[in-house]
Amino acid sequence: MTELPAMSKTPALERNATLVSLDKNQLVLEKQEIEVEEVQVQDEEGGLHGWMTVAGGWCAQFVGIGHANAFGVYEDFYKENYLSNESSSAIAWIGSTQLAMLFGMGLIAGPLFDKGHFRTLVYSSAALYILCNFLLSITKPHHFYQVFLSQGIGMGLAMGMMYVPTFGLIGHHFHTRRRAFAMGIASTGSAIGGIVHPIMLNNLINAGGNAFGSGGTEGTFGRAIRINAGMNAGLLGLCILLMRTKKVTGGVKPKVNMGAFFREPEYILVTFGCFLATFGLFFPVVYVQLFSATKGISQSLSFYTLSILNAASTLGRTFPNLLADRIGSLNMLIPITSGLGALVLGYLGVASLASDAVVTVIFGFFSGGFISLMIPTVASLAKHQGEIGARIGITSAVAGISCLAGPPINGALLTGTFKWSRPIIFSGVCTLGGAALLILARAWQAHTRRHSHELQTRSKEEKEELESGRDGRGSSGASTVALPITSTVGISVKEEGEKPALT
Repeated sequence: MTELPAMSKTPALERNATLVSLDKNQLVLEKQEIEVEEVQVQDEEGGLHGWMTVAGGWCAQFVGIGHANAFGVYEDFYKENYLSNESSSAIAWIGSTQLAMLFGMGLIAGPLFDKGHFRTLVYSSAALYILCNFLLSITKPHHFYQVFLSQGIGMGLAMGMMYVPTFGLIGHHFHTRRRAFAMGIASTGSAIGGIVHPIMLNNLINAGGNAFGSGGTEGTFGRAIRINAGMNAGLLGLCILLMRTKKVTGGVKPKVNMGAFFREPEYILVTFGCFLATFGLFFPVVYVQLFSATKGISQSLSFYTLSILNAASTLGRTFPNLLADRIGSLNMLIPITSGLGALVLGYLGVASLASDAVVTVIFGFFSGGFISLMIPTVASLAKHQGEIGARIGITSAVAGISCLAGPPINGALLTGTFKWSRPIIFSGVCTLGGAALLILARAWQAHTRRHSHELQTRSKEEKEELESGRDGRGSSGASTVALPITSTVGISVKEEGEKPALT
């Protein structure tokens, strides 16, 4: 029998030819063409450009979530002075809208990033952020709509168009090991920003006063925002210079079917687990400074509760991520989320400066861990690099709903008489519910992997039995032989001794 020559491969397609029958004069081939995903050349992970991108992402997080983490300062000042004619719940809509836009815009920014529009997204969002930040400084007291449009809508929209692409690009540079750690390092920018922004704004707005709110005026507010906006503009410029896009090599770019994500139980469970947990995540961010003040803690100390929280979250964004690269991001996210819910409920027992400081520090650690692990957990569910942005974007958008609804709900539960137990219990129970969904996601993941392993083992056994049966038949009569995947080109062998013809 004539030996078949080796067939060539194309970059984008692998060819499958299965021999279905063999007789004396002719080989009959059944052709099956299989489209495969683009083969990406996995070069050295990270490298100089990878860590430059992490540094650029750090700057973006400092300006974005880092500034959003300082909303407790704005909440206090607006309630006491600038928007004193509005309720706490109405003021909370500014911060919640900003956070909702930050996460929700991922639904648009993620797919655009996957299509290669990273630079367009970053340039436009940086310009919009700087413009709206400076516009906030010229708003007028008791004009709610001016503050809402510039800070809630404008700055939130800019943050959202930048958030997913920066993490998505880091995911391209760190595709296997150290991905969670690299994303965690970048996310420490929001923690450091959450330290710097509150202290900076508290002192600049309150210039000339002994208590926050009493020393703040329209003039000091405008000056504080302009100084802060200048710093943010410089950091965004540095972000643009540092971040490096990574060219993907290969023939065919894989298509992203976002509808298929919602047929994956583990992805659905993780997404809605993050949605519930986010209700508790931002309760202290918005209300911790006001909470401390109403508990009798001095104003000079309550100023720094947000900074203490964010300083502790810096550790939470690094050490859990190091461990996550070893045991898995989802495995690490579950205990972090459970601890987060328990710490929210821990605020029920706060009655002194010491207890407030302890709960805030530990909560900061767990909140930092949750924020930094949510993104790599979702990215780990991606089947290829081309859908990382879309998956992160959808999950962020769903979490954005709780960012939008959470603070106003907490404000309504709080009421004007400061009934703190009601928003604390609501936020804590929601977070623990999110942890329960993450546990279910892990259980489903384990079940799926076990089932897949059993199928592979069964398939291997059947293949061995088939091969042993063929060996037993020898060369008698007709036989069925499987050829490896080679080419879609038809092969017809006329007779023995005749050269195979390629068609």
